[in-house]
Formats: sequence, C-alpha cells, structure tokens
Amino acid sequence: MPRIERVIEGEGAVQQIPAELERRGLKRALLLTGKSIGATEQFGDLVNALGEKAAGVYTRVEAHNPVKRLAELVEVALNVDADVVIGIGGGSAIDAAKLTALGIGEGIHEGHDFLRYSISHGLPELKGNPLPVIAVPTTLSAAEWNGVAAFVDDTTNTKELTRYLVLTPNTVVLDPALCALTPRNLWTTTGVRAIDHAIEIAYATNAHPFTTALCVAALRTLAADLPRTSLDPNNVEAALRCQQAAWMSLVGVHNVPVGLSHAIGHQLGAAGVPHGVTSCITLPHVMRFYAEATEPQQTVMAAALAEARGSAVPLSAPEELELLFATLGVPRQIREFGLSPEALENVVRATMGEAEAVIRQAPRTVTAEDVRELLKQAY
Repeated sequence: MPRIERVIEGEGAVQQIPAELERRGLKRALLLTGKSIGATEQFGDLVNALGEKAAGVYTRVEAHNPVKRLAELVEVALNVDADVVIGIGGGSAIDAAKLTALGIGEGIHEGHDFLRYSISHGLPELKGNPLPVIAVPTTLSAAEWNGVAAFVDDTTNTKELTRYLVLTPNTVVLDPALCALTPRNLWTTTGVRAIDHAIEIAYATNAHPFTTALCVAALRTLAADLPRTSLDPNNVEAALRCQQAAWMSLVGVHNVPVGLSHAIGHQLGAAGVPHGVTSCITLPHVMRFYAEATEPQQTVMAAALAEARGSAVPLSAPEELELLFATLGVPRQIREFGLSPEALENVVRATMGEAEAVIRQAPRTVTAEDVRELLKQAY
C-alpha cells in the first residue's frame, strides 16, 4: 500500500499545513509550484502563515518536468536546507516535489542523472532517504497518491517515469476551495485523466477486487460530478467528491498498473499535448481496441457511466465515454496540437519503450503497428 500517513480534506484544509509541520517536527519547508498558483493570493497567504517555516519558495515548475529544471530544484532545496518539500498544484508540481526529494536523498546534482532512476533504466535500489513530501493538489491528475513521478529527457523528447514507494507524499491536503482557482479546462481534462486511471486499472490482467471496486466507484462519481464542477468551480462539495474519486482511481497503481492509453499519453505529452488532454484523445480508441478482451469489465463500466447520466439503458463503454466528453467539451483529436508525422513516429517508438513498465498487464498483445493505427484513428 502507498505510504500516505495522513489526509487532510475539506474547504480550508490548506490552512492546516502549518499545524501539520509542527505536529511532525518539520521546520524548513521548500514550497514548489508553477507560475499561476504562485501568483495567487491564496498561495501568498500560505507562505505568510508558514512564516519562518517557509524556508524557500520556487514558482517556476514547468509542465512535465524537463530534466534541465530538476537539478535547479535540488540546488534550491540544498541552499535553504529544506527538511520537507511541499508540492502545490497539478501533477507536474507534485512530481517535482517527489523528484526534488529523490535528488536530495540520492545526492543528484546533474539533471540527466535523474535518468538513472527511471523505469527504463532499471530503478536501482536507493542508497539514501528522500525528503518527506506534502502534496496539495489543485487538479485531478492524482499524482499525490503514489510514488510515481514523471519527467522529460529534453535531449530525446521522451517522457520517463520513476517509481519508488518511499516517494509517496506523507501527507495529502485536499482543499476544494483552492481547486476553484484551477482553469476549468485543466480541471476537466485532468478529471478525464482520473477516469483513464480507473478504466485501465479495472481491466488490467492482474486487476484485484479491491482496486476494481474503487475504480468503478471513482468512474461513477467522476461521471456525475465532473460536469457539475466544470460549470461551477465553487461547488466545493462536488469538487471534493472528484478529489476523492481521483484518489480511488489510483490507489492501487503500484500493484495494478495503468496501460496503453497512459503509455501513448505519456509520449504525446512529451511531444507537446497537455497532460490530461492526452486521455481525452486516446482512451475511447484504446477501449475499442480492447473491447473483445475486456467485454465483462467494459459492461460494468458502461452501466456506471450510464447511471451517472440518469439512464438505465447503457450504450457501449466507449460510446458512454464519448457522450461524457461531449458534455465536458474536451479536445478529442491530435491534429488540434499540430504534431508532425515525425513526432508521431517518435511517439510510437517511445510508447513501445514503455511496454515492460506500463503495458505489462495489457489485456491483449500490443505491437508498434497497433499504436500507429490508434494514433491514426485519434488524429
């Protein structure tokens, strides 16, 4: 099970962070976020509330965490003598906190040295102890619930993953009021990402009843509440339910992995398609690719999606999903992002490079030609 020690949730939960640091005897926090959150009044209020415990503030986290930035983050943490890293924002900010914690524990000083700790390079045994991490998510990407972190090798434009249970945030703070600051297109597309987690974990070949039950519940909740929150960012009750559903969608990922939609999405992300949007584009096509092999699971998914829209007569699961996507108004085609044929061929290559790590529990065999055809359908 993930190593989460405490979850603080509810409107205003972010105000409990100073007390949480005090409870755990932590004195020098490095706060990591992106420019948007970093410029908000709420972020400034948190820094002020932390007082001397805010040893450092970094507001330049970039999407997908290019390795050239990671060494800079470690240097900042060292310079302020941080004893805890607080990631505030979407998946990139929370992954940045995990990677900074890893870099401190392993004595990493050069960005490309992080590649040695990626899944594709074998995940060597850790020699040190990562710093503790506190995660304050403002999207539904669910990075806060596990020890997986993504970054981009900016020399090859390939997305890499690291995965260590000890990188899991120790404390997670779910504050739906803070999520109201998130642009609605980002909120809804990361919500689709959580749906992608739930679907791919539920039909993995090593799916477990515990994780499957959570995933189906997550799917039902997100299908019902994501449209509500996409229209009204101040519906804090629905927003918190979405945050809890994102938690349920990914709690078992260290045991039951996500699959092909994520593998393709990782590499589309490295090529420039926003995180979350990739799931909007790939998931229905991947579900159809797996339809025969996962018919029992997709029947359950279709019923949950139909129930959320008030129907007792479900369509197929991919059709139900496309109805939801139409309601949300999310992007649906790769062509909207101007990727070249060469870039797409690199996506095929890099996706197959994740075969052992991400597609290892695929419901059917996946070839490079399959990926190429799925990209063609999604184009």
